[in-house]
Amino acid sequence: MTSAVSSITTHDPARRARSLGSQLVRDLGVVAVLAAASLAAGLAMNRYYPAPLPMVFQTPEQRFDAELTTLVAAPPFKIAPAATIGLDEFRSAVDNKSALILDARPSVFFEQGHVPGALNLARDDFAHDYRSLSGVLQAATDKRVIVYCSGGECHDSRLVANALLSLGFSNVSVFTGGWEAWSAAGLPASTGSGK
Repeated sequence: MTSAVSSITTHDPARRARSLGSQLVRDLGVVAVLAAASLAAGLAMNRYYPAPLPMVFQTPEQRFDAELTTLVAAPPFKIAPAATIGLDEFRSAVDNKSALILDARPSVFFEQGHVPGALNLARDDFAHDYRSLSGVLQAATDKRVIVYCSGGECHDSRLVANALLSLGFSNVSVFTGGWEAWSAAGLPASTGSGK
C-alpha cells in the first residue's frame, strides 16, 4: 500500500506543481490582504492623530513655511481697542523710532511707497518675509511693534499682527488708518525695497 501512495506523489509532478502553485497564490493573497489592512489602519490612525505625519516628505524649511502660512491665513480677529492706534500716535512712534514698523502690504505696493523706516512683512508672502527678517524680528519680540497695511477695509495688518502674537510677540499694535491715512496727511514716504 505504501508503494501505491508513494507512486502517486512521486509519479505526478504536474499535480504536485499545481498544488504548490495554488498554495503559493493563497499565501501571497493572505500577505496582500494583511498588508492592505495594515496600511488602512495606519492611514486611519494618522488621520485622527492630533499631530499627523505628512504624507509627502517636507524639509524643515518647508514645514516652517507651511506653519507660518497657516498662522497668517487665520480669519481676521477683533483687536482690543488698546491694540489699535490712530495717526497721531503712529506718527509719534515713527518720528521717535520707538517701535518696529511693519508694512503688511504686498512688496509691489511697499516699493511704490511706504512709511520711512518700515520693513515689509507682507501677508501674502509672510513665511518668506518672516525668514528674511528673522534677525530683526527676533530682537523685537519684547519691543513695541506696529503693523499697518493699506487702511480702510484692509485686514492684512490684523492678520500679520495675529500671527506675530501667536509667535510670541508681546506688544503688537495695528495702525488702522494705514498707508491711506499716512499719505493723505502728506507725511514723508520712502520708496524701493528698503532692504
